[in-house]
Amino acid sequence: MVLKAIRSAYDATWGRYAFAGLYDRFLARSEAAGLSEKRREMLAPARGRTLELGAGTGLNLPHYPDAVTELVVTEPYPHMIPKLREKMDALQLDRPGRRTQLIVAEAEHLPFEDNSFDTVAAAMILCTVKDPDVVLREIQRVLKPGGQYLFLEHVRNPDKKIARKQDLIQPGWFLFGNACHCNRPTLETIGKSQLRIIDLKRDKIPAAKEFIEAMVIGRAEPIPHEVINADDLSVAV
Repeated sequence: MVLKAIRSAYDATWGRYAFAGLYDRFLARSEAAGLSEKRREMLAPARGRTLELGAGTGLNLPHYPDAVTELVVTEPYPHMIPKLREKMDALQLDRPGRRTQLIVAEAEHLPFEDNSFDTVAAAMILCTVKDPDVVLREIQRVLKPGGQYLFLEHVRNPDKKIARKQDLIQPGWFLFGNACHCNRPTLETIGKSQLRIIDLKRDKIPAAKEFIEAMVIGRAEPIPHEVINADDLSVAV
Protein backbone atom coordinates (compact mmCIF):
# COMPACT_ATOMS: atom_id res chain seq x y z
CA MET A 1 0.00 0.00 0.00
CA VAL A 2 2.83 2.40 0.88
CA LEU A 3 4.68 1.75 -2.40
CA LYS A 4 1.43 2.16 -4.35
CA ALA A 5 0.78 5.50 -2.65
CA ILE A 6 4.31 6.69 -3.41
CA ARG A 7 3.95 5.67 -7.05
CA SER A 8 0.61 7.46 -7.34
CA ALA A 9 2.10 10.63 -5.86
CA TYR A 10 5.08 10.39 -8.23
CA ASP A 11 2.84 9.93 -11.27
CA ALA A 12 0.62 12.85 -10.27
CA THR A 13 3.56 15.22 -9.87
CA TRP A 14 6.93 14.51 -11.50
CA GLY A 15 5.60 11.85 -13.85
CA ARG A 16 2.82 14.04 -15.19
CA TYR A 17 4.33 17.51 -15.29
CA ALA A 18 8.06 16.86 -15.76
CA PHE A 19 8.62 13.44 -17.33
CA ALA A 20 5.62 13.35 -19.65
CA GLY A 21 5.12 17.10 -19.90
CA LEU A 22 8.72 17.89 -20.81
CA TYR A 23 9.77 14.63 -22.47
CA ASP A 24 10.10 16.11 -25.95
CA ARG A 25 12.04 19.06 -24.56
CA PHE A 26 14.43 16.74 -22.69
CA LEU A 27 15.21 14.95 -25.95
CA ALA A 28 15.11 17.95 -28.29
CA ARG A 29 18.87 18.49 -28.39
CA SER A 30 19.60 14.83 -29.15
CA GLU A 31 16.81 14.64 -31.74
CA ALA A 32 18.18 17.70 -33.54
CA ALA A 33 21.74 16.35 -33.34
CA GLY A 34 20.85 13.14 -35.16
CA LEU A 35 18.69 10.91 -32.96
CA SER A 36 15.71 11.60 -35.21
CA GLU A 37 17.64 10.22 -38.18
CA LYS A 38 18.65 7.18 -36.17
CA ARG A 39 14.97 6.53 -35.50
CA ARG A 40 14.41 6.67 -39.25
CA GLU A 41 17.29 4.22 -39.75
CA MET A 42 15.81 1.83 -37.20
CA LEU A 43 12.37 1.92 -38.80
CA ALA A 44 13.48 1.75 -42.45
CA PRO A 45 12.85 -2.05 -42.73
CA ALA A 46 9.32 -1.80 -41.23
CA ARG A 47 6.66 -3.38 -43.41
CA GLY A 48 3.17 -4.80 -43.40
CA ARG A 49 1.05 -4.81 -40.25
CA THR A 50 3.27 -3.06 -37.71
CA LEU A 51 3.05 -2.72 -33.93
CA GLU A 52 4.93 -0.05 -32.00
CA LEU A 53 5.42 -0.63 -28.28
CA GLY A 54 5.68 2.22 -25.78
CA ALA A 55 5.28 4.99 -28.33
CA GLY A 56 5.59 7.71 -25.66
CA THR A 57 4.93 11.12 -27.22
CA GLY A 58 5.20 9.75 -30.76
CA LEU A 59 8.76 10.64 -31.73
CA ASN A 60 8.96 7.61 -34.04
CA LEU A 61 5.74 8.34 -35.89
CA PRO A 62 7.09 10.56 -38.71
CA HIS A 63 9.62 7.91 -39.71
CA TYR A 64 7.51 4.91 -40.74
CA PRO A 65 8.01 4.01 -44.42
CA ASP A 66 5.21 3.53 -46.95
CA ALA A 67 5.74 -0.26 -46.77
CA VAL A 68 3.80 -0.19 -43.46
CA THR A 69 0.20 -0.98 -44.41
CA GLU A 70 -1.27 -0.83 -40.87
CA LEU A 71 0.20 0.82 -37.79
CA VAL A 72 -0.94 -0.12 -34.29
CA VAL A 73 0.56 2.16 -31.64
CA THR A 74 0.57 1.21 -27.95
CA GLU A 75 1.42 3.23 -24.84
CA PRO A 76 0.68 2.33 -21.20
CA TYR A 77 1.53 5.58 -19.38
CA PRO A 78 -1.63 7.70 -19.03
CA HIS A 79 0.16 11.06 -18.98
CA MET A 80 1.77 10.34 -22.36
CA ILE A 81 -1.51 9.48 -24.09
CA PRO A 82 -2.81 13.04 -24.73
CA LYS A 83 0.47 14.10 -26.35
CA LEU A 84 0.57 10.92 -28.40
CA ARG A 85 -3.01 11.39 -29.64
CA GLU A 86 -2.24 15.01 -30.49
CA LYS A 87 0.82 14.03 -32.52
CA MET A 88 -1.01 11.26 -34.33
CA ASP A 89 -3.75 13.71 -35.32
CA ALA A 90 -1.24 16.35 -36.43
CA LEU A 91 0.67 13.89 -38.62
CA GLN A 92 -2.53 12.59 -40.24
CA LEU A 93 -1.13 9.07 -40.28
CA ASP A 94 -4.27 7.51 -41.74
CA ARG A 95 -3.96 7.47 -45.49
CA PRO A 96 -5.19 5.35 -48.41
CA GLY A 97 -3.73 1.91 -47.88
CA ARG A 98 -2.77 2.46 -44.23
CA ARG A 99 -4.90 2.33 -41.10
CA THR A 100 -3.51 3.70 -37.81
CA GLN A 101 -4.85 3.14 -34.30
CA LEU A 102 -3.80 3.78 -30.71
CA ILE A 103 -4.31 1.16 -27.99
CA VAL A 104 -3.51 1.66 -24.31
CA ALA A 105 -1.57 -1.46 -23.34
CA GLU A 106 1.51 -2.59 -21.45
CA ALA A 107 4.24 -4.33 -23.41
CA GLU A 108 4.14 -7.20 -20.90
CA HIS A 109 0.46 -7.87 -21.67
CA LEU A 110 -0.27 -7.28 -25.34
CA PRO A 111 -3.96 -7.68 -26.28
CA PHE A 112 -3.21 -9.25 -29.65
CA GLU A 113 -3.41 -12.73 -31.09
CA ASP A 114 -0.38 -14.91 -31.75
CA ASN A 115 1.32 -14.48 -35.13
CA SER A 116 -0.53 -11.25 -35.94
CA PHE A 117 2.18 -8.71 -36.91
CA ASP A 118 4.80 -8.51 -39.63
CA THR A 119 6.85 -5.97 -37.67
CA VAL A 120 7.18 -5.00 -34.02
CA ALA A 121 9.12 -1.80 -33.36
CA ALA A 122 10.23 -0.20 -30.10
CA ALA A 123 12.63 2.55 -29.12
CA MET A 124 14.04 2.87 -25.61
CA ILE A 125 11.47 0.77 -23.78
CA LEU A 126 13.42 -2.25 -22.50
CA CYS A 127 15.21 0.08 -20.07
CA THR A 128 11.91 0.95 -18.39
CA VAL A 129 9.64 -2.10 -18.49
CA LYS A 130 9.36 -4.16 -15.32
CA ASP A 131 10.48 -7.40 -16.94
CA PRO A 132 12.30 -7.27 -20.31
CA ASP A 133 12.20 -11.07 -20.63
CA VAL A 134 8.40 -11.05 -20.53
CA VAL A 135 8.25 -8.25 -23.10
CA LEU A 136 10.54 -10.13 -25.47
CA ARG A 137 8.39 -13.24 -25.13
CA GLU A 138 5.34 -11.16 -26.00
CA ILE A 139 7.12 -9.73 -29.04
CA GLN A 140 8.05 -13.23 -30.19
CA ARG A 141 4.46 -14.38 -29.60
CA VAL A 142 2.75 -11.69 -31.68
CA LEU A 143 5.19 -11.78 -34.59
CA LYS A 144 4.26 -13.83 -37.62
CA PRO A 145 6.72 -16.47 -38.84
CA GLY A 146 9.26 -14.49 -40.81
CA GLY A 147 8.37 -11.31 -38.94
CA GLN A 148 10.86 -8.84 -37.53
CA TYR A 149 11.55 -6.93 -34.32
CA LEU A 150 13.15 -3.51 -34.86
CA PHE A 151 14.79 -1.90 -31.85
CA LEU A 152 16.70 1.17 -30.74
CA GLU A 153 17.84 0.97 -27.13
CA HIS A 154 20.27 2.72 -24.85
CA VAL A 155 22.27 0.02 -23.09
CA ARG A 156 24.90 -0.76 -20.51
CA ASN A 157 28.11 0.84 -21.72
CA PRO A 158 30.73 -1.67 -22.96
CA ASP A 159 33.40 0.48 -21.30
CA LYS A 160 33.64 -0.96 -17.77
CA LYS A 161 34.58 2.38 -16.22
CA ILE A 162 31.52 4.09 -17.69
CA ALA A 163 29.36 1.08 -16.76
CA ARG A 164 30.43 1.53 -13.13
CA LYS A 165 29.34 5.16 -13.37
CA GLN A 166 25.99 3.96 -14.66
CA ASP A 167 25.64 1.71 -11.63
CA LEU A 168 26.36 4.63 -9.29
CA ILE A 169 24.01 7.00 -11.07
CA GLN A 170 21.21 4.46 -11.52
CA PRO A 171 19.21 5.14 -8.28
CA GLY A 172 18.87 8.84 -9.07
CA TRP A 173 18.32 8.22 -12.78
CA PHE A 174 15.56 5.74 -11.93
CA LEU A 175 13.62 8.54 -10.23
CA PHE A 176 14.40 11.18 -12.84
CA GLY A 177 13.65 8.90 -15.78
CA ASN A 178 10.38 7.39 -14.57
CA ALA A 179 11.79 3.94 -13.72
CA CYS A 180 14.46 3.91 -16.45
CA HIS A 181 17.46 1.61 -15.91
CA CYS A 182 20.46 3.16 -17.64
CA ASN A 183 22.67 0.19 -16.75
CA ARG A 184 20.59 -2.74 -18.01
CA PRO A 185 22.47 -5.26 -20.22
CA THR A 186 19.66 -5.04 -22.75
CA LEU A 187 21.61 -6.37 -25.71
CA GLU A 188 22.53 -9.53 -23.81
CA THR A 189 18.90 -9.93 -22.74
CA ILE A 190 17.73 -9.82 -26.36
CA GLY A 191 20.47 -12.26 -27.31
CA LYS A 192 19.22 -14.81 -24.78
CA SER A 193 15.59 -14.52 -25.88
CA GLN A 194 13.71 -16.48 -28.53
CA LEU A 195 14.59 -13.74 -31.00
CA ARG A 196 17.66 -14.07 -33.19
CA ILE A 197 19.57 -10.83 -33.83
CA ILE A 198 20.27 -10.58 -37.55
CA ASP A 199 21.39 -6.94 -37.87
CA LEU A 200 23.12 -4.88 -35.21
CA LYS A 201 24.80 -1.50 -35.04
CA ARG A 202 26.48 -0.15 -31.91
CA ASP A 203 26.12 3.61 -31.74
CA LYS A 204 25.82 6.60 -29.42
CA ILE A 205 22.88 8.83 -28.65
CA PRO A 206 23.87 12.23 -30.07
CA ALA A 207 24.48 15.03 -27.56
CA ALA A 208 23.83 12.71 -24.60
CA LYS A 209 25.68 12.46 -21.32
CA GLU A 210 28.41 9.82 -21.22
CA PHE A 211 26.52 7.56 -18.82
CA ILE A 212 23.48 7.36 -21.09
CA GLU A 213 24.98 7.56 -24.59
CA ALA A 214 25.65 3.88 -25.41
CA MET A 215 23.00 2.76 -27.89
CA VAL A 216 22.22 -0.10 -30.24
CA ILE A 217 20.07 -0.20 -33.37
CA GLY A 218 19.07 -3.62 -34.59
CA ARG A 219 16.74 -6.11 -36.15
CA ALA A 220 15.80 -9.54 -34.86
CA GLU A 221 13.54 -12.35 -35.99
CA PRO A 222 11.65 -15.08 -34.12
CA ILE A 223 13.49 -18.37 -33.83
CA PRO A 224 11.21 -21.07 -35.29
CA HIS A 225 9.70 -23.20 -32.54
CA GLU A 226 10.98 -26.44 -34.05
CA VAL A 227 14.62 -25.33 -33.75
CA ILE A 228 14.53 -23.69 -30.30
CA ASN A 229 16.95 -25.36 -27.92
CA ALA A 230 19.74 -24.29 -25.62
CA ASP A 231 22.22 -23.92 -28.47
CA ASP A 232 19.87 -21.80 -30.58
CA LEU A 233 19.40 -19.29 -27.77
CA SER A 234 23.11 -18.61 -27.40
CA VAL A 235 23.22 -15.77 -29.91
CA ALA A 236 26.49 -13.87 -30.15
CA VAL A 237 26.00 -10.17 -29.41
